[in-house]
Amino acid sequence: MCGRAYETYTDEELEARYLNEKAKRNPLGLKPNYNMAPTQLSPIVLEQNGKRNISLFRWGLVPFWAKDVKSAAKYSLINAKGEEILEKRSYKDCFMKRRCIVPLSGFIEWKRETEKVKRPFAIHLKDEPIMSVAGVWEHWESKETEEIVDSFSIITTSANSFMNKIHNRMPVILSKKDEDAWLDPDNKKPESLLKLLVPCASKLLAAHEISTLINYPKNNRPEVLEAVAAD
Repeated sequence: MCGRAYETYTDEELEARYLNEKAKRNPLGLKPNYNMAPTQLSPIVLEQNGKRNISLFRWGLVPFWAKDVKSAAKYSLINAKGEEILEKRSYKDCFMKRRCIVPLSGFIEWKRETEKVKRPFAIHLKDEPIMSVAGVWEHWESKETEEIVDSFSIITTSANSFMNKIHNRMPVILSKKDEDAWLDPDNKKPESLLKLLVPCASKLLAAHEISTLINYPKNNRPEVLEAVAAD
């Protein structure tokens, strides 16, 4: 499960990474988020009408059948298991029609030492400042209040050998060569899409243990990501 992440890039860095020179720029006014938690807003990259754009969506997918956002929250749809995504009615249509990339600087996972002790680790790519995490998104509108929520889930897969030392699951991190195929709304071949939902190579990742300050979303400052000395 991926329930915490961080995003320390700027608007300019994000646009340079995902938009071509001709694409319309629409700066989001991003500020570093050192402790991103579910229900918070995050940039996602999506393709609509043949154009790629970047928008702010809520982390924690509100399914189309939800009566309200509050009732949807109890399902905790922050992660979608890649191997089950076509079996879940919350995700099946999204997977076929509404895929996205969630650009992360890194994500947080906890290594369980004992029943009561879990040590947090920050995981990131060794040689790239932004990882392209596979996601799905949904547009939800209340029939009663006309409230609109655009939201997303991060897709997870089984851990590679590197991550397995920390946790048995990890986000799907797309390679650059697979990003276009993932975002293409005309790509409706489930077999080819499912082949992308695999763990990245262990050699691409690095990790360091961080303070338990990360356990509380209110602690949103650079020091929560600083390495702590191993016991």
